[in-house]
Amino acid sequence: MLMKHIRSWIQMYKLQGIMSWLLLLLAASCSDSEKELEEPVPPEPVAASITLSEGTDKQPLVESAGGTFSINFTATAAWTASIGNSRADSWISVSPASGEAGEKSVTITVASNESTDERSASVFLTCGEEQETIVVTQKQKDALILSQQVYELPDVESVIELEVQANVSYETSISVDWIEPVTSRSLTKETLTFRVAANESTEQRSGTITVKSGELEETVNVYQAGKAEEPVLLLSDEVLNVGAEGGTVDVQVQSNVAYTYRAEAEYDWIAEPASRAVSTHTIHLEVQPNETYDSREARFIFTDETATLTDTLVVRQAAAGGLIVSASRVDLAAEDTGFSLELQTNVDYTVSIDADWLEQVTSRGLKTETLTFSCGQNYSTASREAVIRLDSEIGEQEVKVVQAGRIEDVGDHDFMNVSPPSLSLASDAASFTISVSTNVDYQVASNVDWITATVSGTTNASSVTFDVKANEGATAREGIITFTSSDGSMVRTVTVTQAGKEIPQLDISPAMFTLTSEEASIEVAVEANVKYTVSSSAVWLVSPVSGLTESNSLAFDVAANEETSVREATLTFTSEDGSITRTVTVTQAGKEAVSLSVSPTSFNLSNEATSVNVSIEANTKYTVSSSAVWLVSPVSGLTESNSLTFDVAANEETSVREATLTFTSEDGSITRTVTVTQAGEELYLNVTPLRIDASAEGGTYPLTISTNAGEPNVNLNGNAWMSLQNGNIVIAANADRAERKGNITVTAGELSRTIEVVQAGKQPSTAGGQIEDFTENEENW
Repeated sequence: MLMKHIRSWIQMYKLQGIMSWLLLLLAASCSDSEKELEEPVPPEPVAASITLSEGTDKQPLVESAGGTFSINFTATAAWTASIGNSRADSWISVSPASGEAGEKSVTITVASNESTDERSASVFLTCGEEQETIVVTQKQKDALILSQQVYELPDVESVIELEVQANVSYETSISVDWIEPVTSRSLTKETLTFRVAANESTEQRSGTITVKSGELEETVNVYQAGKAEEPVLLLSDEVLNVGAEGGTVDVQVQSNVAYTYRAEAEYDWIAEPASRAVSTHTIHLEVQPNETYDSREARFIFTDETATLTDTLVVRQAAAGGLIVSASRVDLAAEDTGFSLELQTNVDYTVSIDADWLEQVTSRGLKTETLTFSCGQNYSTASREAVIRLDSEIGEQEVKVVQAGRIEDVGDHDFMNVSPPSLSLASDAASFTISVSTNVDYQVASNVDWITATVSGTTNASSVTFDVKANEGATAREGIITFTSSDGSMVRTVTVTQAGKEIPQLDISPAMFTLTSEEASIEVAVEANVKYTVSSSAVWLVSPVSGLTESNSLAFDVAANEETSVREATLTFTSEDGSITRTVTVTQAGKEAVSLSVSPTSFNLSNEATSVNVSIEANTKYTVSSSAVWLVSPVSGLTESNSLTFDVAANEETSVREATLTFTSEDGSITRTVTVTQAGEELYLNVTPLRIDASAEGGTYPLTISTNAGEPNVNLNGNAWMSLQNGNIVIAANADRAERKGNITVTAGELSRTIEVVQAGKQPSTAGGQIEDFTENEENW
């Protein structure tokens, strides 16, 4: 029978195994089918590409002052931005350097270009295999550099070469007629050649070549020895007048011998700094401010090594009240009939002249003014001199006037001279006078209609005034005035060059500002030759001027942006005639959105006294308050602390309590809370004793109960042989021989304690023998 059952079990297990394998094969087949059905078709990958926004300038030109600008583009995949060559890292940067797909922008920042060379760099925007290139070109800083500033030449005819390095157009002018240009100027590095005529006189002479472009100006001093080539020690100035405010004065020294110079006395207010005592041709003297009411004078003696040549430089400084004359010497040609002196003064003064051939034409004005003097032509072949003295309460100033003698003999033969032989005029309408020295009648003619003489026909006037019309064209023009003697034997000409009308110019820099949300001030540099107006498109961008102005720099106040969004405004600069408009774009970031977060947001505490720390991340001030007196805040009012510790008092109650800390941003827009939960004191019920072993005679046992769970209750559980008296358990005597047991239950709230009581039975009395000899057996009863 047992074997039969065993065979049945074996067959059943074999069948179950076969079924299990079939099920596994079926499941695997279904799984493979489901995978074939459910496996998704991978999407076609998006080709990586980068596209610049429409209108993007791929070859931006940046002013030499530098600035920032943005390039907007769309990328279909991760992209990078880089500078094409590390050589440009010092002056151009791009940010950010990389990013994910989407509509993006990078900011290109260009530092100011202090060099005289234009520079450029490529910015690469790369996405996958595609790349866009932005070529940034920055203008150079305007420069005008001369290879040499002093030439000392012999008396013979010479040719000098002056190398000019310039990246701006420039003009040259020569102060004397014995130096003439050989080559014309161009716009880049070049060599200008000048021919210096031989000096036929025995006296040394000097002249200047000035190269000028706008506000850039460089001067070359040319010193030529006299024909005899005697030892030369020549100062460019014999007297230098300095205002009370002090400053630096320079004197040029032309010498063909070694020389030294010394102060005639010890002066504590004038000296040559050691750092500048490096040139043998230029002496730089620094003059301290004169805060006294007395003028002062310093003398410097220049001598050669043999002491045969000597010259003296006098530096005069005005008192705190000033009287400064623009020149200490005036040289006039024989034909000249007047000149002007510029005077700066804040004191009263008088003018006196020691010669009757020179007189003052106008009365003095105030502050900075011009004094004009007139004189007759010098018909003598000998030169003549006069001294103009200006006296004031703070001292005197002298100006020496020297008028050359007439070159031509005014004897028996006819003569005619005109002065000046050429004039250069501005484009505005004007008038000018030509001096005529002659002993014959003459006629005047102009070869252009824009120069008109105020006389007609034959005249023998000593001067002729001409009116010149304004030049409305942009190019310069030239006219020739011809003076012809009545018999036609003498012809003199005056060349008049009039500049073209200046083309209105209005340039501003920079053209954009990117600012933070905070209050700020921005400065715009203005280069203009016209008056202009400026307006702002927003009230938060305030212009310092209203109406027309000629200022070359304006500061604009920008109010703080109290909103969270970016804002933009435009400053519009418009020329007076409305022909030119320039704009400056000001972009101001929005105020950072108020944020306030606290951590953690809840505490679960035991009943014991403790403290809790809350971390705060905020970009604003905030207040904090507690809803319960047992949870104390360390601050009152506004705070910016990023961490606060709060004191928690012990919970002496048995119930759980809860309080809330409330954090509120200064503007009230954000509130955050922290919940503090504190457990109550743990319930207890302590009873003593928990067991009483009483003798048969009974007795009194003290009962001690300690609890915080409520009023305790003592239940004797129906044991009549126990009682409570004055907090004691009283057990009555046990009259029975059998031991008895009972319990007492003490409760307080939900707590309960049990006192076990065991009382021995009463022992029987005996007449003899031992009680141990008797054993009670219930079965015997």
